[in-house]
Amino acid sequence: MFEHEYQSRFDAVAPSPELVADTKIRLRAALAGKQRPRRHLTRRGLTALAAAAVLTVSALAAAPAVWQTIQKDLGNRAPYAAQVLGCCEDQGVRIEVQAALADTRVTRLYFTVQDLTGNTLDANTTSDLTLSLETNGRFDRGNGGKGLEVLSYDPEQRLATLVYSLGTAELAGSPPTQVRLEASCFIPGHRQARLALNQEELPAQTLESSVTDTGVTVLQPDQNHMALEKDGAVSISSMGFAADGRYHVRFVQEGTIFPLMDNGSPCYVEYYLYDPENPDRWPQQDVGDVICTAVQDGWDVCLPSLTPDTLKYLELIQLRTEYAAGGGRLEGNWKITVPVEVMALRAATPATTLVFPYTHGGEMPFGHDWDARLKQLTVSPLSVCADFITPEGQEYPCQLTGTELSLTVTLADGSVLTPAYYDEVWSQRTGWVMWEFEAPIQPEQVRSVTLNGQSVPFP
Repeated sequence: MFEHEYQSRFDAVAPSPELVADTKIRLRAALAGKQRPRRHLTRRGLTALAAAAVLTVSALAAAPAVWQTIQKDLGNRAPYAAQVLGCCEDQGVRIEVQAALADTRVTRLYFTVQDLTGNTLDANTTSDLTLSLETNGRFDRGNGGKGLEVLSYDPEQRLATLVYSLGTAELAGSPPTQVRLEASCFIPGHRQARLALNQEELPAQTLESSVTDTGVTVLQPDQNHMALEKDGAVSISSMGFAADGRYHVRFVQEGTIFPLMDNGSPCYVEYYLYDPENPDRWPQQDVGDVICTAVQDGWDVCLPSLTPDTLKYLELIQLRTEYAAGGGRLEGNWKITVPVEVMALRAATPATTLVFPYTHGGEMPFGHDWDARLKQLTVSPLSVCADFITPEGQEYPCQLTGTELSLTVTLADGSVLTPAYYDEVWSQRTGWVMWEFEAPIQPEQVRSVTLNGQSVPFP
C-alpha cells in the first residue's frame, strides 16, 4: 500500500535504478583498471509533526487500535513522542495526523488515512504522499530517515496507520519547527513490475513479424511469452529481432486497466549499450530512442539501436509496467501543516581538528581523498548524531561508511553504551551519521562520546 511502501518491497526483489547505474559505473571502472565504491547517498521524502506533550490515549480522538499500533512502533521511545492533531479530507479520503517524534536529525510523523467511500484504499493503493520540514524559515524535503511505512490496515474501517521518518536537510542549521504532509493523488489497484535482463539472458532469435497499415514493423504475438509479475494484467507476448533487423518487445494486456506511464501506455523499455573502444557512441544513460506502437490487445516497443550487430554491446535491458486496475488516478488536494518541537539536546564540538578517512571493508581505497572532518556531536535521550564537513582545501566531498564507524558513549557513572547505527546522509560536501540507544538515557549524564578511538568530552 502506498507508492513508497510498495516500492521498498518491490526493490527488494528487483534491481533499483541506482543499483543499475552503480553496476555500470563499477563495470566500466573495472574495465579501465579503476574501482569506485558506492556513495550511499539517500534521499527520501515525507512527513512529521509535534507539540510538547506526552502521548496519552485518552487525550486524543484516535481509535484505541490506532494508538496501540503507534505505541507498539514507538516502543520505549513513546514517552518522548508528542501529540499533534491535524486533519484534511478530499474526494472521500481523510488524513489525520496523530503524533510526532522529533529527534537529533530525524522526525517521525504518525498519521492515518481512511477511505470514507470504500472505493480507494486496498492492499495495492499508492499515493504521492510527501513530507517536508520547515527549518530556517523554509520547507525542505530533507534527506535520510526510513521513509514511509504502513504499520497496519483495518479492512473493515478501511483505515491505514502509517509512520514517516525524514531527516532534516544537510545544510539546515537548526531543528524543524513545522512539518507538512501533502498529497495530490491516490491510485487504487496500483500495479508495478520490472524485469532486468543482461545480454546472456535476452532472447536473441529472429521472430515472425508483420507490417501495420502505417508501415510500421511489429512482432507477431504469442511467440515466447514471459511474465512480468504474478497474476498481472500486462505480460510479454513476444520479444526478439523482427524482419526490420531491430529488436522488438511485444506486450499484451488482459482486461481493463489505466496506464500510468508518461507515454500513455502501461509499459516501457530502457536499454543500455556501451562500446569500450568508443565510450561516446551511445548515451551513458539509457539509449532513449524506443518507439511504442499500439497493436491489438497491447503494444509493440521497438529498440532501433539494438540490432544483431550491436547486441554484443548490450549491458542491460529493463522492461517496466505500471498501471491501475482499480479505476484510475484519484486527483485531489490533501495538505496538513503542524508544529513540531524537538526534544532536549546536548551538543559538543571537538577541541582539536578530528579527521576520519573513508573506508570500504576496512580498507582505504582512496587514501585521504574523501576525508571527513567532525564538526559536532549531538546527543538526545534517544540517539547520538555526528555531523561532518569536508576539510578545507580538499577537492572531493567528504564521505564515510557509517556502518564501519565505531561509536561509544560514556556516562557519568562510568558505564559505556554502544548505540546501534540508524542512518546516514552525504551530500553538498557535508554529511551526518545517526545512532540510536537501546534504551532512553539522560543527556545530562553524558560525559564523552568516542568515535573511532577519538574521544570528545561533553561540557
